[in-house]
Amino acid sequence: MIPASLAILTLVALNPVSSIADEPEEWGDHPLVPRITGSEIITFRFVEFDRVTLPFGPRDGDEFVNQYTLEGEHTRLTYVLRQPEVSTLQVKRAYREGLEQAGFDIEYAGSGRSELGRRFHSMDAFDRDRRGASRRTLGWTRGTDDRDKRFLAARHHEEDVYVSALIYNNRDLEPVVRMDVVEVPAEEAALTMAAPQPAERQPVDREEIVAAHEAENLTAEDIESGIISEGRVAVRDILFEFDSAEIIEESADALSTIAEVLDQNSELDLLIVGHTDNVGDFEYNLNLSMQRARAVAAWLEQRYDIDGERLQAAGAGMMAPVASNRNEDGRARNRRVELVEI
Repeated sequence: MIPASLAILTLVALNPVSSIADEPEEWGDHPLVPRITGSEIITFRFVEFDRVTLPFGPRDGDEFVNQYTLEGEHTRLTYVLRQPEVSTLQVKRAYREGLEQAGFDIEYAGSGRSELGRRFHSMDAFDRDRRGASRRTLGWTRGTDDRDKRFLAARHHEEDVYVSALIYNNRDLEPVVRMDVVEVPAEEAALTMAAPQPAERQPVDREEIVAAHEAENLTAEDIESGIISEGRVAVRDILFEFDSAEIIEESADALSTIAEVLDQNSELDLLIVGHTDNVGDFEYNLNLSMQRARAVAAWLEQRYDIDGERLQAAGAGMMAPVASNRNEDGRARNRRVELVEI
């Protein structure tokens, strides 16, 4: 008579079951391979495409008598059934029946050293370093009867799917199943290649700086409106040589507009504030922003005869960004001159 516990294992192994509540959501059984009800996944790893060698026969010396080297989806799981009273033989027979019912042909099955070969279970194919579980739960019991170690290898008779399962008792004498499932696709899902995308960098040559700049073309009315409503306005069309306070000639229109605003508003005094991105040393950027603000004030004085008493230069360096400094678009927005009413 078949023991009652074996009959139960055989029956429920035929039905895929939902995952245990404590298992991470991204873990799960392979859709074609059932598990024993009550068993839990303690390690899980999925690779979309890899080359895997699965043993499909006993070990003879340092090699397996039969093995498959496959390329495809690789699911590697470890199950534990926390029922020490259940033997590895029961688990093996349950899986054998369950796999056959799921459409697999058992190509090899063995137990113990006499059938599997000496130290069959210690081969690298069984990945002893399966992270995510304690050695007590995952490791096999030493000094026990080697016949408690069982192995199954199966191939689906319709789908190109291969399964190997090493079954043994852990140090708490609980049955553990180390399973590898490889599904070979009809064709490899090739990775697409994109055109080279050089790392973003700040333009450094005068021509590059001018070409990369998107002009805002603020009018005198725009500047007056910003000062009246906000007390300040950012002028991004004032361009400087890279790492320098030298104003690029293409900034002349923006500076001419500022001079026009000052001419039309004789009572308006301005704080000219230079701003930088966060590339470089804090003190260096603070000094550079001050030098650039002074260069703007000097341009207005010398070219448009603006009274220097109406202009005050200041440098904020990297202290007041208006955009993220994590990309060049943001850094370009942060490199600016602001006009503040005083």
